[in-house]
Amino acid sequence: MPSNAIKLIQCMLLLALATSFYCQANSTQVNIKPKTCAVLEAGTPCHMTLKISYKLEALEQTCIWIALKEAPEQCFDRMSVDHLLELTLTKDTQVLIKDLNNKVLDEVTIQIATYQPVNTRKRRGLNWNLL
Repeated sequence: MPSNAIKLIQCMLLLALATSFYCQANSTQVNIKPKTCAVLEAGTPCHMTLKISYKLEALEQTCIWIALKEAPEQCFDRMSVDHLLELTLTKDTQVLIKDLNNKVLDEVTIQIATYQPVNTRKRRGLNWNLL
């Protein structure tokens, strides 16, 4: 009986290990900087240069897409991509990495932040002195 339990535990560990390697191999980590663009007034266009970098596990053609656009910004046939992309945004926008089958490998949201100055404390004219 104990040998059957040990074999069962070994099989379960082997299955868990194989599953973790499979899940890890299918992941693409995209690094995009900066993720936020600051403007002085709402509705003002924000001009920025995005640095997009990612690494693939297997060689395949991938494209960088900007949400709500009909064509990709740039396509690559490399496993490692480092690309600079000039953008002008007026609202929060998603940047997508897709393969040829239109499958989304990863997505990142670029946020637009409006500058809001801190309210300073108003000093009252209470000039009094103890002496």
